[in-house]
Amino acid sequence: MRIKSIAILLLFAGLIGLAFYTAIDKKEEPRTEVKEEENTGLKQGSTAPTFSLVTLDGKQVDLKDYRGKKVIVNFWATWCPPCREEMPEMEKFYRDYKNKDVEILAVNLEYSETNTEKVSKFVKEYELSFPIPLDEKNTIGKQFRAVSIPTSYFIDEEGMISNSHIGPMDYDFMKDEINKMNR
Repeated sequence: MRIKSIAILLLFAGLIGLAFYTAIDKKEEPRTEVKEEENTGLKQGSTAPTFSLVTLDGKQVDLKDYRGKKVIVNFWATWCPPCREEMPEMEKFYRDYKNKDVEILAVNLEYSETNTEKVSKFVKEYELSFPIPLDEKNTIGKQFRAVSIPTSYFIDEEGMISNSHIGPMDYDFMKDEINKMNR
């Protein structure tokens, strides 16, 4: 009984020491400055935070360059079952709406992936044709508070957040959200 008590005490002390070491050892990463407009935020009616990322095929994507279009910014990962569920719906929607001034930016949270080859394989498997920006350090995912995935933001032609959604989307949901922006 005494040996068990000592073992539990040592384990407890070790965990406290590990927590203390981790808290002290954390190095703050350099902050990326993002110039934001007035009224920038994530609430409905706020201007969406701007971001710039490189896509899977090496192109630079800047959210501000999509002003004049309705944009769905979707945060996802290959290992996420609900993300897998929504991708065929997103692709069908994109094919039907890409010529109607609607864009999908499916931001892959690459920091959570084992490698980009997995993302490429996923894109080929699902025959995705919309841009796939890579968030290598979760900078944009954090900025958009994409804690649960998939998380999507609907942004109007003026760059204002019309709505946000956590969970998988289907074709009709996306269609309804885009149509709400026409009112």
